[in-house]
Amino acid sequence: MMEKEKPRKGDGSTLSMILVITASWLLILGETYVFFVIVRPLGPPIHEALLPSSILKVALTALLGLLWVAVMFGIWWLYLRAHRTPT
Repeated sequence: MMEKEKPRKGDGSTLSMILVITASWLLILGETYVFFVIVRPLGPPIHEALLPSSILKVALTALLGLLWVAVMFGIWWLYLRAHRTPT
């Protein structure tokens, strides 16, 4: 008699990791698009502008970066939650 093969634990994690990588690239492309289409055209160029326009551009860029980091931690948390072994 042959024993049934147990499914390998790593099979599901490969697809999940591919989804995490895809989401990361989509976030990078989305952030780049928002920066160059929305943030950059706000007012005059950063070195020729008055202080408020420059501060707005820097603040929006920092906000995009923080949003990207928060979403990446959220994806990481979901990935870990999906592959947690029950105790």
